Amino acid sequence: MTPPTRKTTESSPRRVLLVGWDAADWQMIHPLVEQGLMPTLSGMMQRGVWGNLATTRPILSPMLWNTIATGKRPIDHGVHGFTEPDPNGQGVRPVHSTSRKCKAVWNLLTHYGLRSNIVGWYASHPAEPIAGAMVSNQFEQFGVEGGQPTPLPASCVHPAELVPELAELRVLPGEIDPGAILPFVPGAAELIAKSDHRLGKLQHLLSQTATVHATATHLFAKDDWDFAAVYYEGIDRFGHEFMEFHPPKMDQVSEEDFEAYRHCMTGAYRFHDMMLQTLLEQAGEETAVLLISDHGYYNDHLRPDPREGMAGPVEWHRPFGVFAAQGPGIRQGSRLYGAGILDITPTVLQLFGLPVAYDMPGRVLAEILEEPSIQERIESWEEVDGDCGMHPNELRVDPLESQAAMEQLVALGYVEAPGEDIEKTVRDTIASNEFNLIQSLVDSQRNAEAIERLDALEPAVRDSSAAQTLLATCLLATADKKRARKVLEALTSASPGLTRTRMMLGALEFAEENPEAAMEHLRAVAASDPRLPGLHNKLGQVLIATKQYGEAITAFDKALAIDGDSPLAFTGRARARLELGDAQGALDDALIAAELVHFLPRAHYLIGRALAALDKPAEALEALELCVRQAPGMKAAHLELANVYRSLGQVEKSREAELRASRVLA
Repeated sequence: MTPPTRKTTESSPRRVLLVGWDAADWQMIHPLVEQGLMPTLSGMMQRGVWGNLATTRPILSPMLWNTIATGKRPIDHGVHGFTEPDPNGQGVRPVHSTSRKCKAVWNLLTHYGLRSNIVGWYASHPAEPIAGAMVSNQFEQFGVEGGQPTPLPASCVHPAELVPELAELRVLPGEIDPGAILPFVPGAAELIAKSDHRLGKLQHLLSQTATVHATATHLFAKDDWDFAAVYYEGIDRFGHEFMEFHPPKMDQVSEEDFEAYRHCMTGAYRFHDMMLQTLLEQAGEETAVLLISDHGYYNDHLRPDPREGMAGPVEWHRPFGVFAAQGPGIRQGSRLYGAGILDITPTVLQLFGLPVAYDMPGRVLAEILEEPSIQERIESWEEVDGDCGMHPNELRVDPLESQAAMEQLVALGYVEAPGEDIEKTVRDTIASNEFNLIQSLVDSQRNAEAIERLDALEPAVRDSSAAQTLLATCLLATADKKRARKVLEALTSASPGLTRTRMMLGALEFAEENPEAAMEHLRAVAASDPRLPGLHNKLGQVLIATKQYGEAITAFDKALAIDGDSPLAFTGRARARLELGDAQGALDDALIAAELVHFLPRAHYLIGRALAALDKPAEALEALELCVRQAPGMKAAHLELANVYRSLGQVEKSREAELRASRVLA
């Protein structure tokens, strides 16, 4: 099909800039804004729109940034992890742009000849031949030999003629002078004499971040452009290196290290704010600017404690990132609620006057736009003909197919079999990426498909505790209680002390209408590990089921004391308050839950019920209609909708809602 017609308006921006700060978190930003330490972002918030940006799971950057760029989940965009088998079957490599099997937003714009400058985007190597320029995420990965940076990786820059001038922009770690380090580590002069200091790591992080920024600003000033996207990994990498030293002091951190590195994270955020100022000045007033992060980063009492065996990188990731926008077409001075990373590409397309496709599950963030009239969706951008700047098919080799082809060539005798260690590395990489994909399917509630893929894993992976725990989660979601019990009992037998397993046994007993047995499991977990917000949420659900609403509220209060951004705790407390006759309190809680996560049918259902109880049937109608659009199988919502229609005198619609409720399986 031919590219759809662009439909811009007088308020449409002349161009769009998308800035990615990996792992940026409002919990860190708000205190710095209040102290006047991030004036650029503060001004952006005042001039435009800001709010939380919910992520998807698993919270792994390659998957998330490709979801952001395509508007699609990993099962559709094809990037499933950090590494992938090399197509030659001789080992593994960092994930490549050739693994992405659908168009990114810059490919869609290339259909129209719109020029894009893309710098450092995750999994963008080799650089794609788009209209404009692309600098891949391997550009800033370089060593230093004889005082000079190592040669650039092949194909990390498009067009290739830009290589000589861009190569000169790389900032070497040795060029980060003491004056640049002092804002991060005021006592650097004393630390340098100690053998175990982290100043070299700090220099390396600053050099890579400065390299990305220098490259982006050079390209932005060099030629005119329509769209630009620049990705800064710095905040995430700073977090993994220095967040454990951020105040308040963690118990396992020495007083000496705490005093040495306690300012590093504040310095990282201030550094990014300064770079943002340069980008905004270059972009100019005709540019709509979107600042986003793929997830947040725990920085308080929820930071994982390595002494508890929870020090892996993913455990530090918080499920809410940041969103801020300003410029032409963007409303001024308002909050954004319920946004997610799947909504970024649809919103960028809308700013360019282009339609979203039905195979993009996100939505246009119409509430942030001055003219929120949304174009009708097309079936798929993948069906649009013409050059889009993607690599040719022979380069876009699926990693799993590559390995299968390698095995076939070995069997036929065309090549020699790789050594045992290489084979194991490749096998482990494939299994890890498949497990990541399965977690993504669970996140999108495709539990039956996840079960099928879990069962198909090779035994060593399939029988692991992590895989079996995920399998039990899926079985509970699909109401296969018999098999769920079998899996959970096997997990308990193998590892009696697993907190997650006992929590799931409590959920199973609850599903089998054994609330007393469920409470026994959950209270035992509460006695051993009270830091889990999910535990108190499940306790609250059981207490609601047994009509102990006051105790349920206490349980949800505990969950919120641990994690103040838990949408499940807010919906649970809303339900308990509603049952106690506190319709206004229920409405307040349910609205907060919906603000955190837009796709949360239970929250919209409770909003509708609370508004109906407050004698606001027209507003209740809007909430309940949204609920049944999100969850057509929620029988209670259809029945409540019938009641509201009846109260408004819409008898025919009331009957239709009752009919839909009767067709829903109990």
